[in-house]
Amino acid sequence: MDISPVWAVPRGTEGVRIMVQAGVAHGVSAADCLIGTGLTERDLDNEEAEIWAHQEFQVIRNLIARLGDRPGSGADVGEFSTLGRTGVIGFMMLAGPTFLAAVERAIPYLALSPTHLRFAIDVDADYAYLIASGSELPADVRTFIIERDLAGLAAALRGAHIDLAPVSIDTTLEPARAAMLGQAWGITPDHIRANQDENQLVIPRSILDLRLPQADTNTARIFERQCRRILDHRLARVGVTGQVRSRLLHDPDQWPSMNTVAAELHIDSRTLRRALTKEGTSYRALLDEVRHKRAIDMLTLGRRVDEIARQLGYAETANFTHAFKRWEGLAPSHFRNLRGKSAQG
Repeated sequence: MDISPVWAVPRGTEGVRIMVQAGVAHGVSAADCLIGTGLTERDLDNEEAEIWAHQEFQVIRNLIARLGDRPGSGADVGEFSTLGRTGVIGFMMLAGPTFLAAVERAIPYLALSPTHLRFAIDVDADYAYLIASGSELPADVRTFIIERDLAGLAAALRGAHIDLAPVSIDTTLEPARAAMLGQAWGITPDHIRANQDENQLVIPRSILDLRLPQADTNTARIFERQCRRILDHRLARVGVTGQVRSRLLHDPDQWPSMNTVAAELHIDSRTLRRALTKEGTSYRALLDEVRHKRAIDMLTLGRRVDEIARQLGYAETANFTHAFKRWEGLAPSHFRNLRGKSAQG
């Protein structure tokens, strides 16, 4: 089964550690960066810890809430990136032996890196086009991630003494953000196009075949085998259930159908249904589980019952109330009041 969305696989804490470091540098405490993620600072120090995309998205939401959604906020975080901090996939890229070989090796293993963009590369006689799609991302964090990951790539390559000499950039970002992204890459404003359909860095074709400073083909192959083992282990351990659960959690404003999730996982809905049945669950059960968890979180924050019902995708508030009574044995308003009294006590 080909499971390829970047969000579909648990990952290390590298991306969150970079964001927390940047947040602290801008006056946001580590604890405030991690609110609502279920993560602690101790988790970030555990090299064996694995997290999901929705937890990283919550860190981004926390940073935006505290620092503001200003142009360049994501790019500022990206400046803390290095290839070494991406883990084994970064070392595989450093070993090259060329930038083209490094990118082609890395693309199948993007889920092992801190990025949430989907990268691809096209080549013609004169130029190469490094494409970075953010279409799979929740709308409220998409701009931040595009800034962060593209500026972060520039910082990481610069730190590794790799100069792509880009000639232009197209980006989905609006002009002020696009200009700041251009600064990260050393591209002048007249070679930046904002508000485009896709993000694309244009590189001279000749650059792709230059040997990287730390090139070694054998070492690159060794790291590639390690990437394959890590990815296979993570996919096997979490199964399809974990991937579907992560998808349902990763965008708080969307409740995709099973057909939509199956398409994102590059399988048909019948295959997805069989895989979930084999793992002892179903799409409806996972949807119920995620709604239950999110309802409790929102009630604990004192949100109105009708507002929660809408956000959880219920057509009628009564339908949500009925579901919540099935989960908890009492009405959501009663549950919220009990939680409120408990917090006061």
